[in-house]
Parts: sequence; C-alpha cells; structure tokens
Amino acid sequence: MELSHGRQPIHAHCWIDWDQQGIWRDQEFVSLPWRTFQLLAYLVHHANQVVPHIMLFTVGWDEPRTRWDLQPHIHRIRLAIEPDPHHPQWLVTRREGGYLLHLKSWSQQA
Repeated sequence: MELSHGRQPIHAHCWIDWDQQGIWRDQEFVSLPWRTFQLLAYLVHHANQVVPHIMLFTVGWDEPRTRWDLQPHIHRIRLAIEPDPHHPQWLVTRREGGYLLHLKSWSQQA
C-alpha cells in the first residue's frame, strides 16, 4: 500500500502526518510505531467503512494473527487521535467484527 504525503485532517484538532509517520494533535506530535502506522494508513484508505479484523491481519504481518494482536495497535491509534480514548468517537469497534474510522472527505474538510 502506497502512503500519501503531507498532512491529512482526521478532525479539527488532529492530523495524520504521512511524511513523519505520526499524528499531530493540536501542536504536539505523536510518533507511531511502523506497524501501528501501517494499520492507521489502511484504516484511512478504507475510511467510513467497517474494516473486518481479517483484513487488518494482512497489514504488516507475514504470519497469521488474531484479534488480540490488533488491540495494542488500535489502542495506540486511539491514544493519538481520540479526545477520550476510553469513549472513542473517530475509531470505533463494530460488533460485526471490525473497526470503523470516521473521516470526512477532503471536500467536507474545506
């Protein structure tokens, strides 16, 4: 998967920095580990869609994984982008067995 360049807003106080592979939250930069950033990039490229766990297992791992392998990465993403990571608004778990990243389109951001 090819990563984008520059910055992309997630919400009013949070941007993905594709070049530095992290998140800007207000004026603070949060660096993300490589695999976590790869998972975030996949979620961004599938924004506003429920992404099944099975699809996320294919991102960054060569060997088979389980849902529990995703948990630390999802937690890091939520710590970086959510105002309250314990009550997520932007990256939510779906009972269908996946995650949904709410992201406005570029036209809605302008």
